[in-house]
Amino acid sequence: MKAVAYYRHSAENKQENSVAIQRELIRAFAQENDITIIHEEIDEGKTGLLADRTGFQQLLHTWVLDECAPLFDYILVRDVDRWARFQNPNEWGYYEFLCNRRGKKVIDVSQGLPRDDRPLATNILTLIKREMAAEYSRQLSEKVFHGCMYVSRQGFSAGGSSCYGMGRLLLNEQRKPLCLLKKGEHKQIANQRVTFIPLEDETTTTVRDVFRLFDEGRTLAAIASMLNTKGIPSASGGKWDARNVLRILQNETYTGKRIYNKTWNRLRQGRRHNPRNEWIICEHAFPALIDEKLFERVQKRLTDEQEETIASSRRRQLTNTFAREFRRHLSAPGLPAKPPGISPFTVSYAIGSSIQKQWCFYASGALRSYNQILCIGMEQREENSHANFFLIPIQAFGLSGVCIVSEGERHDEQYRITQESLAEKVGEIARKTVSPVHLS
Repeated sequence: MKAVAYYRHSAENKQENSVAIQRELIRAFAQENDITIIHEEIDEGKTGLLADRTGFQQLLHTWVLDECAPLFDYILVRDVDRWARFQNPNEWGYYEFLCNRRGKKVIDVSQGLPRDDRPLATNILTLIKREMAAEYSRQLSEKVFHGCMYVSRQGFSAGGSSCYGMGRLLLNEQRKPLCLLKKGEHKQIANQRVTFIPLEDETTTTVRDVFRLFDEGRTLAAIASMLNTKGIPSASGGKWDARNVLRILQNETYTGKRIYNKTWNRLRQGRRHNPRNEWIICEHAFPALIDEKLFERVQKRLTDEQEETIASSRRRQLTNTFAREFRRHLSAPGLPAKPPGISPFTVSYAIGSSIQKQWCFYASGALRSYNQILCIGMEQREENSHANFFLIPIQAFGLSGVCIVSEGERHDEQYRITQESLAEKVGEIARKTVSPVHLS
C-alpha cells in the first residue's frame, strides 16, 4: 500500500518540533502496517480553521484530483486536528468525500486503520474527534478573546500594528517604557505590555495637518493632492487618495483612546463590524495626537457631507427614474413626436421644524412650459429619507417661479399624491405635454 503524508501546525513559533514529531509517528505507523510513503505535504504556521493552506491545496489538487498523479491508497495524518479544525461539519465531509471518490482514504494514525467489520463504530469515533477538534478551537478562541478584552480595558494593545503616525511602546512588568517596537517585533515576556505613543516625526505631523486642513474646509481630494505634491508617502507607502485620508480622519485612536472589538472575525468565520456598544473603549490610554474637540468637529462635517451625498444620490435616482418614465410615455404610439427638453420634475429639501416641514419648490423658465410639475419633497437625513410627492399646476408658482408647500396645510392636501399613483401622474403630464393645446 502507498500513502501521502500530511503535516500541519498552527503557531509560527514555539512549535518548531511539531512537524518532526508528526513525521516520526506517521513513519512508524507506516512501517508497522507495511505502507510506503511516496510524498509529504507540510503547512507550517497555518490554522486548521480554513482550507486555503498551500500544502493542503497542493495535496488536494496535485495528488488527489489530478488524474495524472501517481497512484496511492491513503492520506496519513497524525490526528484529525492536524487535517483540519473546520467549524462546519459539512466541510469535513466535503473534503473527505473528494478524497474517497478518488479512492483515497484519510487515515488518522492515532486511531489506526479503519476496521471494515465495524464501520458504524469507526464513523462515530471519527465524528466525535472532529467535533472535539472544532470545540478545542472554539474554547481557545473564547479564552483569547476574554484575555484581549481584559488587556484592552487596561488601555494596552491586545495585538496588531499601530496606526499611521503612532508607534508601539514596550513596557516592562512595572509598566515602565523599554523601547519602541519595530514592525514585526513582539514582546518576549508575558507580563510585559504594549501601548501606543505618537512618534513625533513626519508621519505624526502629517496626521495633524490632515485634521487641521479638513477642519479649515479642504476636501479629502484636495488634502490628498497636497500630500502627494509634498512627496509624503501614505501609510502603505504609496500615493494618497480620498479613501486613505478618510481613514485617518475617522480613526478615534488619535484622541488617546484604546479601542478593541470594533470588528469580529473569530474562528475565521467572516469579518463583520460590531455596533459601538460592543466596543471595548479605554479613555486616555496614551498621549493623544489629536484634540477631542477637533476630532468631534471633523466627524460632524464628515457626517453632514455623507448625508448630503446620500441625499444627492437618492435625488438623482428619483429624478432619473421619473425622466425615463416620462420619455417612455412621450414615445407611446399615436402621440406626435416631440423630443423632450428638461423633464418636468423639481426637488426640494425640507426646511422648518421637525413638527411642521416646508418645501420650497422652484420652477425655472424651462419648466414653465409644462402645465403641471411633479415636485419631490425630501428629507435631509438618511434615516428620514422618505420622499413626498406633489403634482402642482404651473399657475401655483406665480411670477416668481416659487411655490411653498407646508406640511398639513392647504397646498399640502391639495397637491399631494401617493407613491402608488406616480406612474399614472407621470403619464398624465406626458399626455398634456403633447396635447394640441400645449403644442399650439
